[in-house]
Amino acid sequence: MAGLHFGLQSIAKLSDILQTRICLLLFRFGLTLNALLNGRISFRTFHCCLCLIALLASLNAWSDTRDDILSVTVFEDHERYVEASQSYGLSWQLFEIAAAHAQFELRVVPTSWQASMSRIRNEKVDIVFAALKTSEREKWATFSLPLMTESSAIFAHPEHAIDKFEDIDLEKSTIGVSAESLQEELAVELGFKNIYATERRPQLYEMLKGKRLDFLFFGVSIINYYCLSYNTQNTPQCMKQVSPDYHPDGVHAISLTRNKKASKKLAQINQAILELRHSREYKAVFSQYPNGNSLYENWLNRLDALIAKRN
Repeated sequence: MAGLHFGLQSIAKLSDILQTRICLLLFRFGLTLNALLNGRISFRTFHCCLCLIALLASLNAWSDTRDDILSVTVFEDHERYVEASQSYGLSWQLFEIAAAHAQFELRVVPTSWQASMSRIRNEKVDIVFAALKTSEREKWATFSLPLMTESSAIFAHPEHAIDKFEDIDLEKSTIGVSAESLQEELAVELGFKNIYATERRPQLYEMLKGKRLDFLFFGVSIINYYCLSYNTQNTPQCMKQVSPDYHPDGVHAISLTRNKKASKKLAQINQAILELRHSREYKAVFSQYPNGNSLYENWLNRLDALIAKRN
């Protein structure tokens, strides 16, 4: 039995390595078909090519049904966000350790926020990482325990004349947001009439620099990503905050509630977080940050208060 389990794991790992080459093989299939029609290869060679593509596709489909695979969408430039954003980076490390503790093999899918929403609703992925809780999402999503706290705020170019929200002309000003994000909802609630929503987050910063947008509505710590990645002066103060913080909440992972298999996996992640919350592994994650001790104590207090409320 142990040998069989090892064999299945080996096949799964082989699938993970090779599945990314299926698209390349399909492209080459087109070239191979053309070669067959032009008499440059034999039918036997062509048949072998078809069998290989079919085998890899089957392995990929089989691996997607494994109970120990956890597919999760993350932001497009995931590694850079982990580095630049304290809330995103710390939350991801806590989630990643919890997934390993629950014996899941993570399949990470970097994508836009709008694409993440489409994938989870169509049951193409188990989990969406870095979601904030809203009343609309609570209608269809199941939320993980809260990770690190994140707020949203309005930002402007440092040279912009506006310094506070009260001076913003909501009728004339144009504000950029990620499509289908909490910030898009908040912009509507605050009364902005000209909202530019896109799935391409980096485009928004370029538009702000080019003065095609007046403001951006982003997560407070997420803004550091843009300052470090797209600011040519390489300084963290590439934008100024011109509003108070809105909707402070924990970063969450979410599953589609009606997707029972995915929600069961998320429940296992929650259980792992509970089991790990006092662990050396989690404390070591927080210790990487200058304010790590206070971050850890605040997170632990919020988690314990939530547990007490549920009990």
